[in-house]
Amino acid sequence: MMILDPKRTGFALALVVVWSTTRALAQSCAMCGSSFGVDDPVQRAFSWSILFLMAAPYTLFGAVAGWLFYAHRRAGRRRTTVVELAWRRSTVRAGEPGGQPT
Repeated sequence: MMILDPKRTGFALALVVVWSTTRALAQSCAMCGSSFGVDDPVQRAFSWSILFLMAAPYTLFGAVAGWLFYAHRRAGRRRTTVVELAWRRSTVRAGEPGGQPT
């Protein structure tokens, strides 16, 4: 006898429900769906314009976030170098090259 895992059964059921409703969920609003023909070039242009309008903020946010990440990583490398130099300087005895003057 096979025992079914409730988590897997629930996940499989949710997957089937979502898969069966994808066509209905992917349709456009009533105005956009009824005002254009099947292969209307205006409909294609309208779809592309929506795509570009949606992509612009994400591109801008990604560029700013990438620059901030790059600047943070670069600043981290500089801080490590400064800390290492400060550590090395403190281990040099007075009177030796690089140490405190006597």
